[in-house]
Amino acid sequence: MRKPDMDTVRDTIKALAILIVLVGGGAGIGYGIGTERARVLLVDERQDRLQEIDRLQRTHQRALDIIAGRQERAADTLAAAADTAATAAETAQAAAATAGKAAKAAGVPPAVPEHERKAINATIQRANERLRKESPR
Repeated sequence: MRKPDMDTVRDTIKALAILIVLVGGGAGIGYGIGTERARVLLVDERQDRLQEIDRLQRTHQRALDIIAGRQERAADTLAAAADTAATAAETAQAAAATAGKAAKAAGVPPAVPEHERKAINATIQRANERLRKESPR
């Protein structure tokens, strides 16, 4: 075998160095480009997510505004109904007072007190229960 001379060794080392620089440079450039593309994709994805969150918040806010409007209308309706009920109660109270005065003037006996009415109803219920137990089915 022949002994390599220094020029051949130098040329081989230069060729290997150039090859390493080319491969390393290509890998470095490829890594840099890939990293930048990944960063751009992540930024775009983040922006898309933020836009979706904003859209959902606007949609929910509109729904809450609609619900709030319905609640306000329901509250207004309930207030009007309460006013009507209060007016009806006042009218009924005045009518009862007038009817009481008319009954007194006509000589009608007063109504049965509440506790007596409850006692009468309890007696009627007991009698109905006895009749149900005694009647054949």
